[in-house]
Amino acid sequence: MPKKKTKLDSRLAPRVAHVDFLVDKERNFIKYVKYLSNPWSIMWRNFLVGSFQGLGFVIGSALILTLAGFITRKVLGEIPIFSDLAEAMNLWLETIDSLK
Repeated sequence: MPKKKTKLDSRLAPRVAHVDFLVDKERNFIKYVKYLSNPWSIMWRNFLVGSFQGLGFVIGSALILTLAGFITRKVLGEIPIFSDLAEAMNLWLETIDSLK
């Protein structure tokens, strides 16, 4: 059978919530101190974070540059001046490649 709420419970609720908050804060502080006491854990996590940030940068840059090249080719390929320039650059690059 559920317990009846009394006026005492409603007066203590803010204090209990505050104590619960302080206990949770202390628990998080203890976790943080344990984390800081292990330098290998810090180095490993920082290595992983840096690796994933670098990988994300490379993949994102490749996608953006590919999309920009595709759009540029489609838009500027229709303009005669730019298409002639692109054709000349392509011929120049093929000539350089054949000299190697």
